[in-house]
Amino acid sequence: MRKIPVILAAMLTLSPLACLTGCGGEESTAESMTAELETVTEATSAAATETTIPQTTTSAAETTESTADSVTASQTQTSAVQVMTQTAAQTVQQQTQQQQTQQQTQAPASQPASSADIPVISTTGGVTRIENNIIVANSGTDHPRAVEQFCGNYNSDERYAKLVSSYAAAVGPNVHTWLMVPPTSQAFYQPDDVALINGSQQTHFEKMTEFLSGVTPVPVIDAIAPHKNEPIYSRTDYHWQPLGAYYAAEQFASLAGVPFPQLSTYQKVTAEGYLGAFYNVNKISELAKYPEPFTYYKPANNDSLVCTYYDTRFQNGQKSRLFFEGGAITYCVFVGRDNCILEVDTDTQNDRVLVIFKDSFGNALVPFLTQSFSKIYLCDIRYFDINAISFIKNAGATDLLFAVCTTNAMATHNLNYIEQNMKK
Repeated sequence: MRKIPVILAAMLTLSPLACLTGCGGEESTAESMTAELETVTEATSAAATETTIPQTTTSAAETTESTADSVTASQTQTSAVQVMTQTAAQTVQQQTQQQQTQQQTQAPASQPASSADIPVISTTGGVTRIENNIIVANSGTDHPRAVEQFCGNYNSDERYAKLVSSYAAAVGPNVHTWLMVPPTSQAFYQPDDVALINGSQQTHFEKMTEFLSGVTPVPVIDAIAPHKNEPIYSRTDYHWQPLGAYYAAEQFASLAGVPFPQLSTYQKVTAEGYLGAFYNVNKISELAKYPEPFTYYKPANNDSLVCTYYDTRFQNGQKSRLFFEGGAITYCVFVGRDNCILEVDTDTQNDRVLVIFKDSFGNALVPFLTQSFSKIYLCDIRYFDINAISFIKNAGATDLLFAVCTTNAMATHNLNYIEQNMKK
């Protein structure tokens, strides 16, 4: 049985968040993190609730060397932890040197997908803190970033992949089934000095692909990574920004062989002063001083879309709009809520019908696919009260996309929803 020293255990164990029923945030990662650990030493009252880790400032194209030697820990930190920390620092330094050598021979990162005005964001400077079990990178600067910790579960990787494969087998070969696993911001913005106590989302996605049958994986981490210096994820919220969803949708459309317009063809809308769930739910107070812009994009065919919102039994449909812009702009600008089934009729004439089973990350994909498919159905795995297989067949689906973020794909109760939806 592995024992994790107290100071590291305190950083690894997440306090459960409320299971948010709206599109404002994702569920706690506590379940997925504890599932992979064989045992975690219980944090004592002497363990600090906030850890400060100095972070060096480097070019955004470089990987910073670990500064674990400078960790400010409580006076109760044991010598065993010090030895582990020194070992971790040496390991990260070796990895960094290898990565820098590789970067010298790699092709430069790809350019933005269009000539649209995309700002460059700052991702360096300040210190790294752990507050309320959330990583706060760049603390002390004018661009602090909250990042949800991640520790995957290989059993969940296998189960999720096999469940999606079961859907593919049930709907038959005439429906092309796809697996997209939207990453959380940890995949791109985790400081190096906490890398050894968090998992790799890329590794877990690759593990999922080993168990797929009759399903095409959509590797969105590779598609998004070249754009990490663009505002692809919120600093104050769990979700990606719409620009991150755009690059993921672009990758999916390319693999699906459907048309996909350049970003410059969309109407760009920016709302200032956005503060997301890391501030409102996790109470990371530093974020209040530095809200961020929230930029979303309306497709050229927005006025032609016919959006019908049904309840979770696909009844009582009501016509409405795709974007909900009344009041303060939040991530709920897309679709407005999760507990519904959305049907979108577009003016795209290609007889491609897409059914999406998703969590809230999937909501942001829809505006970027209305010019790729003639009809889209958006269904939340957590709020679906009819038989999923019958629904997919009755919808005349040509394509079935699963788009559940890595964190939620690790959670047993979400996997239970996906399994139960086949049997209702």
